[in-house]
Amino acid sequence: MIKATLKQKAGQSGSADTQPYLRDERLEIRVSPHEKKRIVQLTIERGFETTAQYVRMQAVNPGAENPNAQRQAQTACMHQLNRLGGNVNQIARHLNSGGKPDDEILLILVKLMEHAEELCELAKATPAGEK
Repeated sequence: MIKATLKQKAGQSGSADTQPYLRDERLEIRVSPHEKKRIVQLTIERGFETTAQYVRMQAVNPGAENPNAQRQAQTACMHQLNRLGGNVNQIARHLNSGGKPDDEILLILVKLMEHAEELCELAKATPAGEK
């Protein structure tokens, strides 16, 4: 019978790790230098934080997407939305200080709205785990 110990909190495998049990078993394999280089290259390309995380994910769920990819995509989206918010704030400050909305401001507002709509559509269309 396998005895599993529950984790108290997420460890080195990152906050995206949903494994509730401690990883106290060890598995060793031998690879050639070329195989190791390719595994490390794939780890980086697919955005995994560690080689162990990548190898474990591919062994347990072949073809599974990186659990960090969705978080990275959300962070990038939030960054873009923050930039949009900064632009809107500057326009609001200008208007609140007595400035009049000229053609340039109206054009920027339309572009901001279009960009925000594109981000929303992209977020809806992109399945979890893809970039």
